[in-house]
Amino acid sequence: MSFFKRVMASVGIGSARVDTRLERSELRIGENFRGVVHLEGGSVAQDIEGITLSLCTRYKHDDNYHTTVLDTLRTNERFTLRPGEVREIPFQWLLPFETPLSMGNARVWIQTGASVAAAVDPGDQDHLRVLPNAPVEALFSALQGAGFRFKNSEVEHAPRMSRRGGVVQEFEFYPSPEFARDVQEVELVLFPGHDFVDVLLEVDRRARGFAAFFTEEIEHRSMWRVTPDIARNPQAIAEQLRQRIRGSRY
Repeated sequence: MSFFKRVMASVGIGSARVDTRLERSELRIGENFRGVVHLEGGSVAQDIEGITLSLCTRYKHDDNYHTTVLDTLRTNERFTLRPGEVREIPFQWLLPFETPLSMGNARVWIQTGASVAAAVDPGDQDHLRVLPNAPVEALFSALQGAGFRFKNSEVEHAPRMSRRGGVVQEFEFYPSPEFARDVQEVELVLFPGHDFVDVLLEVDRRARGFAAFFTEEIEHRSMWRVTPDIARNPQAIAEQLRQRIRGSRY
């Protein structure tokens, strides 16, 4: 191997190429999925010291977007990738329940990196479309059926509340006609499980009377669990939501 080729490979020129290939790019939270990491040798042999796959999302903090890692999958397999050689490394992974859904401004992707001795690591980025599981889907169906309209969703920095990655996903809804006079916005943060979903509900009420001199809205928060039996009944979920909103009146 020439000195020139070795130096070029060390800065990423003529080095190996990495491509993660998933069985499908549309996944539901809590679902197992499979894929392969496709490696193709460059112009020189390179020692691969391992493969790292990182499940990433972006979040908003202080009006700027940042990146956080939700989960990591590592392989410690070491090998030499010869020039032009093609090698595939299969993997299986569980998409965490806390993965942000592909709604509003939320973005989720898998970042793949190959650890190469004394060289720039080749990498790859694959975006995912993340769908809700059955309990979360039932909750959204109940909201829609009750007249609440989706407004936006953002992944926010919330290290005290977060169960993964220091972030949570917030969902904003316009109120249904029943509550439009008193409620400005309904916000949800979800903590899903296999057959349930914990819901943090924040109701932004329009301030009236004396309070309106000091603020335009008053926030009320409550937490409840959509249990497996209720998750199969959108009408029951909608009624629970109505009761929570009515109970937030001051």
